[in-house]
Amino acid sequence: MTPLRIFAAFVLLAGCAPPSGISSVPLMEPPVLFEDGNIVTATPVDRAVPYATQREPGGSGIERAYVDVPSTILRAGFAEVAIGPRTDGPAAEPIVAIGDVAEVGPLTASRQPAADPQLFANAGPEIDRVFAARLDRQLAERSGEDIVIYVHGTRADFANPVLAAAELQHVSGYRNLFVAYAWPANTGLLTYFQDTEDSTNSAFQFRRFLRFLADETAARRIHIIAHSAGTRMVSEAIGVFALEHRNSTRAQIAQELRLGQVMLIGSDADPIRVGGYLIDGIDRVVDDLTIYASGRDCALRISNIVFGERNRLGQTTRGPLPPYVQRFIGSFDNVHLIDVTDAERSNFANGHGYLRGSPWVSSDILAAVTLGLGPAERGLVRVQGTVVRWSFPEDYAAQLRARAAPAL
Repeated sequence: MTPLRIFAAFVLLAGCAPPSGISSVPLMEPPVLFEDGNIVTATPVDRAVPYATQREPGGSGIERAYVDVPSTILRAGFAEVAIGPRTDGPAAEPIVAIGDVAEVGPLTASRQPAADPQLFANAGPEIDRVFAARLDRQLAERSGEDIVIYVHGTRADFANPVLAAAELQHVSGYRNLFVAYAWPANTGLLTYFQDTEDSTNSAFQFRRFLRFLADETAARRIHIIAHSAGTRMVSEAIGVFALEHRNSTRAQIAQELRLGQVMLIGSDADPIRVGGYLIDGIDRVVDDLTIYASGRDCALRISNIVFGERNRLGQTTRGPLPPYVQRFIGSFDNVHLIDVTDAERSNFANGHGYLRGSPWVSSDILAAVTLGLGPAERGLVRVQGTVVRWSFPEDYAAQLRARAAPAL
């Protein structure tokens, strides 16, 4: 690939990425599941977004409370958020804005031999207890009993996952507790390869954080919504869990890790690598693994070129797969491949931002993590083709409302 094509690829990737360097965004379009008055806007709950980050502290401005530099430890805290009308634009357009960011401290659960002991000089197990105690208080204020972790993609700063977690929690009516996980992605134009490496490298501390939540909080289940390059970290983490628990029963794993729904959205991971994780048993580690794929994703189309015409996990499969591959993928009852190509507004943000832009896709995700509904229960239809998958029917919105009504 010529240098000019490489540069053009990165420019297009940048154009498909969510914005960085900002402290507020317009509130995403309400999911169809919650648009008819089911959004709870006045619930008296602690709305601060809990966060965990592997970024070094510093920078200027609330949105840059942590910089792009990777850290060897895991810092945790709470970011205040406000959701309401703009003060400098159309009053009818609500925004999500970050307020104060207050770090509780470095989690001792992240202590490891390669971390500078001085970073823990003024911190101890009490930091973990303080953080976990507030998480439990927030959980108790909500009707749900679960934690949902949002993991961002490439070219994102600290503010990105905080804003996303805040709006997802808001539009789903504060039923569960949403937590932002900020791995050290870069905000520069030509840092895509560095981001993909940093994402995978972050899996170690992400596993530590998942164990912390399972060991120290009252969460019934822990769900993960991961986007783009963040799916590399998530799939790597649960892949290692699968190896660590290869001699455990499903019941033992569920009791120890409490991992529920894991959603991989617009994933630029290599399908072959994720297939290896499946062979290693990641289906035993989670309640459900859901992969959202699209034929309209601009960013993944370019990523495909950058990596030598090798399809990304979040792209719809082109061409027939061998029967034995189809049988392998179809053998997992709790692994779901969902084609969003025909979902309403799936082309939002060049086809890579359908999590925020498509009210159908956001509804489908939130119906799974907040209501516990399976693909068929959410109104998706099964498609037999090159690979067994689910798709969105033309009347998806009506189907979802009818099927989800008893659970709301």
